[in-house]
Amino acid sequence: MTRHFFAAALIAWLLFAAGPLSVGDAHATEGVISPRGHFATLDDALAVAADGETIDVYGGLHEGPIAITSSVTLRGHDWPVIDGAGTGSVVTISAPSVSMSGFVIRGSGIQLFAEDAAIQVNAPLAVIEGNRISDSLFGIYLRESHDSIVRNNKVVGKDLDPARRGDAIRLWSSHRVTVDGNSVRGARDLLLSYSNSVVLTGNTVTDGRYAFHFMYCDDALVAGNHLTKNSVGVFLMYSRRLHLRDNVIGENRGPSGYAIGLKDVDEAVIHRNLFADNRVGAYIDNSPSEIGSTVRFESNVFIFNDFGLRLMPSVRNNEYLGNSFIDNNEQVNISGGGALGANLWAVNGRGNYWSDYAGYDADGDGVGDIPYRSEKLFENLVSRNPELRILSYSPSSQAIDFAARVVPFTRPEPKLIDLAPLISPGALPGMRLQQDGSLAPVVFSSVGLLGIAVSLGLLARRLPGGRPRSLRSKAPRGADPLVHVAGLSKQFGANHALRDVSFQVRRGEGLALWGANGAGKTTAIRCLLGLIHFEGTVIIGGHDVRSEGRKARRLVGFVPQEMGFAADTPVEDTIRFFAGLRGSGHADADRLLQRMGLAVHRRKQVRQLSGGLRQRLAIAVSLLGDPPVLVMDEPTANLDAAGRQDVLRVLESLKRGGKTFILASHRPAEIGVLADRVVVLEAGRINDELTVEDFQERLTGASDMHLTLPPASVDQALSTLECAGYRARRNGNGVIVQIRQNAKAAPVTTLVAAGLKVIDFDVLGINEEAGDV
Repeated sequence: MTRHFFAAALIAWLLFAAGPLSVGDAHATEGVISPRGHFATLDDALAVAADGETIDVYGGLHEGPIAITSSVTLRGHDWPVIDGAGTGSVVTISAPSVSMSGFVIRGSGIQLFAEDAAIQVNAPLAVIEGNRISDSLFGIYLRESHDSIVRNNKVVGKDLDPARRGDAIRLWSSHRVTVDGNSVRGARDLLLSYSNSVVLTGNTVTDGRYAFHFMYCDDALVAGNHLTKNSVGVFLMYSRRLHLRDNVIGENRGPSGYAIGLKDVDEAVIHRNLFADNRVGAYIDNSPSEIGSTVRFESNVFIFNDFGLRLMPSVRNNEYLGNSFIDNNEQVNISGGGALGANLWAVNGRGNYWSDYAGYDADGDGVGDIPYRSEKLFENLVSRNPELRILSYSPSSQAIDFAARVVPFTRPEPKLIDLAPLISPGALPGMRLQQDGSLAPVVFSSVGLLGIAVSLGLLARRLPGGRPRSLRSKAPRGADPLVHVAGLSKQFGANHALRDVSFQVRRGEGLALWGANGAGKTTAIRCLLGLIHFEGTVIIGGHDVRSEGRKARRLVGFVPQEMGFAADTPVEDTIRFFAGLRGSGHADADRLLQRMGLAVHRRKQVRQLSGGLRQRLAIAVSLLGDPPVLVMDEPTANLDAAGRQDVLRVLESLKRGGKTFILASHRPAEIGVLADRVVVLEAGRINDELTVEDFQERLTGASDMHLTLPPASVDQALSTLECAGYRARRNGNGVIVQIRQNAKAAPVTTLVAAGLKVIDFDVLGINEEAGDV
């Protein structure tokens, strides 16, 4: 692509006078004193810049690599782009007290051993603020860069296999660094090594490996971050005096799937965090590790995780007080079995809230009058025989625990005893709306239903509101609804998860639930499946879910994010087991294996299947007995691109075959394929109802395109574009015009039709108003 740069450099002695340097278009803005320089390249400006000077860069495309060797301030205006063309690091800072803001930085190399980065900082007191980084192996890399600030940057990882990506932000031996307000997506880790007194606040990290990874870092503060849809939220290793508070950590479901993990950590305080919809809320191994040290968990909420806490049996000196353990599949798990030792489950007469506590509070002081004892026989059996987990929430598991209560000598030794259990849960922590509106008050996740593992999802981007409108359904007019929901409401303590939600779904129709984190999607699905008590009416195929739950559920197949199959069981045996639970025969199971393309894999163990094939097996299980309704929660969330397309093709064929779909999904493309209508939930209420066409139109992002034109035609181009309804502005020998993502060619066509020549164009990224990088 042609690269345009401005006029050649003035002779160096002309720069001797005071005042900032100006690169690019000569904008005469307030605070720019005697803007003398028009430089051919950014390198030319940096070569003559003295310590303390400011370089203002106005738009344009600038070639990397860029080396900054003076203590200067670089200020980008109109998003100038620095492109490394896929080689090495794009910007390297080797002088102290450098400030860099307002740039688009992209195109680093891909050599992990060389640690190719968008911005590499090798000096203290740097300020890296408000930049947009993409297509780079490592994002911002600080080495011995003490007292630096990394703030309000947007980092998107390079489009590589996850194992080959670099870290979005990496700190090595960099003390007293502040990392604040950054948005990170699709990178590997945010890694901190040998860096003390670091502050991480207000960052959003998604679709990565470890959102935050600490190694040998003491005295860090981690507060107000939103870490979702990663493999692991926060992993703390070999560190002291770490304080984590007011973070939201959810939907971490990789191989380990920890919201937070502690390994050899001492004097940590974990306070007022929300751990939701993770495989494990908190994993603790040898923490604390030092004699006389403690780890304290206080006022956190562990909600709908597979395991609320998972502790190694050797863990000692943990203190738990004021935490809320709400409907985790297993509230506390001892990894590998054994007995827990000297941990405190109540401190100064204050214990924790347990949603499965069966006690009472006669004196009304908010503390149960009998201790909470974690002594479920089924959990004890599962810890020794993990393959039994497939029976969770089945009549078998309920019968085992009932027998243990009735016949006391069958009870196992309790895993823990909370002497002062709380009667009411604490407030959900971290419940502030971010600027992008990506969080609302409640989040939910995993439960099971009659041997079919139900994994319920978390966190979607908020859709702009609007008043409900009439909808054009693809179902036949006048047909009776197959699913009827009226006045659906659900309250958890003081939190209203659903408020008077009503909708109908006709046979053969697809309805998608969309909304921000905690908007009520998961709770609505749990109500549809009859898993929790609710107010209002849910009728499926003429059967009331509350009074005729068994009949209603026989009409429903559930497709979760990830099925809880026994890994070592053959595919054929797995589906036949579920066929027995559904009252369906082997012939039905074998037919579905054939239909789902799994017959050739029937003798493989489940663990030998790819993610896409495992999800095909989950779909096959949901279709046992040929239910007319499929309820799906993020059915492709844990799959790679190929697996996602494969599963979508299967589901699309089922939709064409007449299945009725109700799904919650964070993927607009998925909704476009499987849904006819979209119900938008906000804070438990229906905010809007849309056709899928209107929904997709609302989500289409806006980008900035830079068009390079002959200098004499720039004014005419601006006038032409504005008359055609575009938002455009001058940028050097060209214009920047705002476009829709699906209409990139339109402004070029408009100018050519007006007889104007377009020399070159470059799409700079999604516009700030669209809220993305």
